[in-house]
Amino acid sequence: MRRPSARRGFSLAELLCAALALCVLAGAAALSFRDTGERRIVLEEAEELRAWLSSRMAQAAREGAEFKLIIDADKTTQELGFTIEWYGGPRDLETETYEPGRAAIERDSLANEHTFDGEWFTLTPAASFIIRSRRERDIAALVTVSGVGYVDVKETLKEQ
Repeated sequence: MRRPSARRGFSLAELLCAALALCVLAGAAALSFRDTGERRIVLEEAEELRAWLSSRMAQAAREGAEFKLIIDADKTTQELGFTIEWYGGPRDLETETYEPGRAAIERDSLANEHTFDGEWFTLTPAASFIIRSRRERDIAALVTVSGVGYVDVKETLKEQ
């Protein structure tokens, strides 16, 4: 006959220690994987700017037109907006603007004007813009427009 062991389970202290360890790990995981609202706002603004620029470039290519992208800087905050002046095509000499929504747009280059040629699908000079949270300055994304008209968004959480 087998003799029953004196120890049949875990003590209350052992169970409480295990529960505490699980709670600490769950809390750490929740903090590391949380998606802050500011990060989402910055990425949405970056995506809106990317889509706006891409659609204007595609339109210029379809119409064989060109446009000048003019950077408008707010004198007090240095936040950017954009004006497009169309040349050629059905929108010749028309203008349109882009104003940032809930995130700030900052300059990443020195040029104030960029010219897009719809026939060659090129932007001269290439451009980069930093989309930054107005509340948490270290949350940012980078919108780049290559010289060959490719627009991309890269998320970055480092201080620029």
